[in-house]
Amino acid sequence: MHIVRFLILVLFVAALIPQNHATAAETEADKIQKEWQLSAGAGLIVAPAFTGAKTCNLLAVPDIRITYKELFFANVKDGIGYAVINRDGWRVGPVLTYTFSRSEKDGGSPFRIAGGNSNALQGMGDVSGTVSLGGFAEYSLKPLKVKLSLHKGITGHEGVAGEAGISYGGVVTHNGPPLIYSFGPHVKFGDQNYTNAYWGISTEQSQRSGLERYHADGGITAYGVNAFAMVPWTKAVSVSVIAGFDRLAPPVTNSPLVRIRGAENQALGGLFLSYGF
Repeated sequence: MHIVRFLILVLFVAALIPQNHATAAETEADKIQKEWQLSAGAGLIVAPAFTGAKTCNLLAVPDIRITYKELFFANVKDGIGYAVINRDGWRVGPVLTYTFSRSEKDGGSPFRIAGGNSNALQGMGDVSGTVSLGGFAEYSLKPLKVKLSLHKGITGHEGVAGEAGISYGGVVTHNGPPLIYSFGPHVKFGDQNYTNAYWGISTEQSQRSGLERYHADGGITAYGVNAFAMVPWTKAVSVSVIAGFDRLAPPVTNSPLVRIRGAENQALGGLFLSYGF
């Protein structure tokens, strides 16, 4: 949870930057406000108890986001990153992320408020939270955007994992407020350190769980589609909906943990309410 506190501190400090210029001319204040954007909110998500689970959790998730122009971003989902390259439709830069631990008891999400009370992970032990350092690259040619992210765990599983995807986005306007949307496919992948941390079964785990031993290969772990829609309710308040579906790939589905106790298909959905400053 230390990384969460650190992230919140970064967001808080960054939020103060525009206020430091409050005594300047009004035009300068307006400029800073446009450059720095801060939003805070929360949402409810229904998602698998862990990747590969057949039971779901209900999560109450904070949604704190800050951006500076098209350069800096910080949020719980994507981590903290900076676009070193930001031109001609390209954004490329480093990013620091955190993956929460997986608990043998119930999946272990700190945001869980209901569900997940199964014995699917019995005997598997806990997977530590992972701080990862990596990078991202995206190319935008509206209405399409292609993105690749790659991370190396420096704590926890210490594996390499990534995701590549393409999305189509736009704005629908009618009599009411605009509808901002995006959707598209993606593929997730990881090396053996990553796949075995979550779906491999060692001799000790096999003895404790009753599941046969399994050594997971690296490669594609899942492929699927995500969708997002947002409606500005007022000038400051917005409502967002997210949905996603993943089909797990052989390095994951061949694991007895998923094959016997879990499910190949993984779906999630959520509703968020955010306030922009």
